[in-house]
Amino acid sequence: MPVPKQRVGHSDQGHRRSNWKATVPALTKCQHCGAVKLPHVLCVECGFYKNRIVSEKFHTHDHGDDHDHDHDHG
Repeated sequence: MPVPKQRVGHSDQGHRRSNWKATVPALTKCQHCGAVKLPHVLCVECGFYKNRIVSEKFHTHDHGDDHDHDHDHG
């Protein structure tokens, strides 16, 4: 099993890690709703991807109390 010949000091370790920087993610606008989103990713605001609806979860359906069946809603 390899063992280092000498301990790496704090300064050397810092110099080696000096290029570990977080990068700002590239952002684009959704072509459907204009929200800011990651490229090549589903829009979390409207559910669109590649000019079509991918997720039905984002559609707003009217769930009012004026529906056509006979039971009491408490």
